[in-house]
Amino acid sequence: MKPVVFNPRRLEMAAFAKVQAELHGSVPLVDMLRLAEGLVSPADEVPAPAHWQASGSQRQVLGGVPEVRMRLQAQARVWLTCQRCLGPMDLELSVDRVFRFVRNEDEAAQLDETTDDEDVLALGRPLDLLSLVEDELIMALPIVPRHETCPAPLAALAAPQTTADVDTPPPCDQHSAESEEAGARHPFAVLKNLKIPPRS
Repeated sequence: MKPVVFNPRRLEMAAFAKVQAELHGSVPLVDMLRLAEGLVSPADEVPAPAHWQASGSQRQVLGGVPEVRMRLQAQARVWLTCQRCLGPMDLELSVDRVFRFVRNEDEAAQLDETTDDEDVLALGRPLDLLSLVEDELIMALPIVPRHETCPAPLAALAAPQTTADVDTPPPCDQHSAESEEAGARHPFAVLKNLKIPPRS
């Protein structure tokens, strides 16, 4: 009997779980457009692809239909900008999640609010597994990426400022400066120099 071939872009979860199938693969980071938006890449660095593995299973329920489940694992090495030193930093992302699939969106929303150890999704349409991998890697990103210990700052930023680096005003004539200052203090001082001719 020919084995069933599952398409990770259109994965029929009920059938995938029933036969306890497994899938694995890799995706170039540049193909994950939403994830790639927040990444940086050093000029001499060739980004490694993200790797993922998925396995389906069923859990028997007394007096009910078996629960459809999937375990998803993913790993990726990404480059981010450290928010402390603004330099590049590499980070290993790791995902290991268990998903439970239920009949519809309403049931999924209700169970997702009360379940902490697994995510709940609706069966409905075929699952885009690679989009789910990208979603999970995005959620694994730190909110504020920072080195545990930042490397030495750039010399230009670390060097203390010297007097030569500070802009100083050009020298000026001391007498003219004093005159301007006096004029500023006595705006009507110039009137004393005016001579009023005597009345005849």
